[in-house]
Amino acid sequence: MPKENVSVLEIFGPVIIGPSSSHTAGVGRIAFLTRKMFGSVPGRVIVRFYGSLASTWKGHGSGNAVAAGLLGIPPEDERLFQGMALLRDIQAQGEGFPVEVVPVFDAPPSWHPNTVVLELFGRQGGPQKRLTIRASSIGGGSIRLDEINGYQVNLSGELEAVLVLHHDEIGVIADVSHILAAGRINIAATSSHRKEKGEEALLVVETDGAIPYPLVQQIQALPQVNTLIRVPSLEGI
Repeated sequence: MPKENVSVLEIFGPVIIGPSSSHTAGVGRIAFLTRKMFGSVPGRVIVRFYGSLASTWKGHGSGNAVAAGLLGIPPEDERLFQGMALLRDIQAQGEGFPVEVVPVFDAPPSWHPNTVVLELFGRQGGPQKRLTIRASSIGGGSIRLDEINGYQVNLSGELEAVLVLHHDEIGVIADVSHILAAGRINIAATSSHRKEKGEEALLVVETDGAIPYPLVQQIQALPQVNTLIRVPSLEGI
């Protein structure tokens, strides 16, 4: 679970690619994790900066950080502030994907002042994938995932996690827990979310360590499961 408070030492202490721990490194980390979750090269991306990010994203290199993260460049890489140029170079070669940046100055009052929303769409001719992430850069390069595809979550990226979108019915949580227990995977935390009883629901499972692909396949094969999204630990990638 994300930290509620960040100490002064954490904010000023990390060695990061700047100029800002929250507007550059943190935003790059959000985009990097989102690309890992999407699992493939997107067809296009819409980036919405809210709050202070909407006002400072150009000067603090937030757009470059997002582009670098979406290209799979980790936030510790010196190329973090070159993201847009690298993306243009790739596009000139007939590859890459368009990134539209939209600053939004009026954010809901409950949202963190450093909020970014990323919408990733699949490539034309491929699977009709779409992933929407709302996340906060909370200081010192730390992040918090607040919403995934319309579901409220609270993830820091410090632990491995799986997000299981499933039909809301009895036994799903038990089935997923049994698969992980049989695979000797320790569950650190779980939470369940639904919009309407008996409709689609979201099960969030954070684990101590990566979940092997065969176990992921077993969970995906459950008849109640619609979609599974892996959230890799930022510590392990």
